[in-house]
Amino acid sequence: MERNVMSNKNESIAQGTDDEHFEQVVISPAIKDAFRSLRDQKVAMRSTAATRAMAAFNTIRLPYPRQLEAMLTFQEAQDLGRSMKGGRQTVVCVFDPPHTGKTTAAENFTDVANEGAEQGKCPVALISLGSGGGPLYMYRAVLKVLGEGFPATKDLEIMRDRACEAMRHAGTELVIIDEAHEAGKGSAFGPSLTAELKTLLNGGHVGIILLGTEKANEMVSRDQEFLMRTMAPCRLGALDWAEDEDRDLWIGFLSKLDEEMVRIGIVAEPAGLAEDDLALALWQACDGVIGQLMSVVRQALRISIHDDRECICVDDLVVAIDDWSIALGLCNTNPLERLLLEAA
Repeated sequence: MERNVMSNKNESIAQGTDDEHFEQVVISPAIKDAFRSLRDQKVAMRSTAATRAMAAFNTIRLPYPRQLEAMLTFQEAQDLGRSMKGGRQTVVCVFDPPHTGKTTAAENFTDVANEGAEQGKCPVALISLGSGGGPLYMYRAVLKVLGEGFPATKDLEIMRDRACEAMRHAGTELVIIDEAHEAGKGSAFGPSLTAELKTLLNGGHVGIILLGTEKANEMVSRDQEFLMRTMAPCRLGALDWAEDEDRDLWIGFLSKLDEEMVRIGIVAEPAGLAEDDLALALWQACDGVIGQLMSVVRQALRISIHDDRECICVDDLVVAIDDWSIALGLCNTNPLERLLLEAA
């Protein structure tokens, strides 16, 4: 019997050795050599330059007026949460398309609101519900942000008491809940989340802000009692070219983006993004969504560097829209192609 066991072990070891040998053999030496050669050429230098430029681009944070308006709304919600402590609280719902700046505004506001807080204090807690998160997930996220441990329990009352105690200790006045639409994906989470939020509001514990896409509207509208607790939302949707104010915001953002890219040294000269025809074409391609615009310009920056140029041209933006916007199904046609045809 012992010999059989040893024999099986030896066979397993031999098999494992064969498998490892097989994995080593299938890695083509020719591919490895070709990649090493490519890595040592100028192409690799451009790739490194593109990576650095895109990393720098990702740090750009421009004072976009709609985000500043949202941050003022968040400030009002925090002030109201403080003054209504112990009384019936209210909620602000900001449900707009993806990439319109909701999370960025919340992150910036949270940083400012907490920067002068005493050690151990957290006036504003920013959490994300994650995929299909319900009340238990919400309380765990709150406790994690506050640096507190949480009990391994599914008892909602215990988790609520633990989270409320932690928020009192941290002096939390406002909780911002991002990705609220995730709770509305399943019928099991949507109603239970709004019911639990009402419990928090009725208890006067904290003010609440919900951030999410338009999909969260259905979750909120199903609970009329919760809906009646909401304040008027701020404006963070897509910009409309037909509206003078929105058009000015779009063109102003393009101009500032051009200036900032030159200032931080990732391009040698402006791309002229704010010029009327190009600004309109970019608005059409990005549907007036700032986040989509940033992704298109970042891709155009990458293309320009790989083509060994020091600035972004219209051709780069055309290819970027093809490679990113159209490839992801965000638009069906490329409005910038018209500019190339007119210039030909």
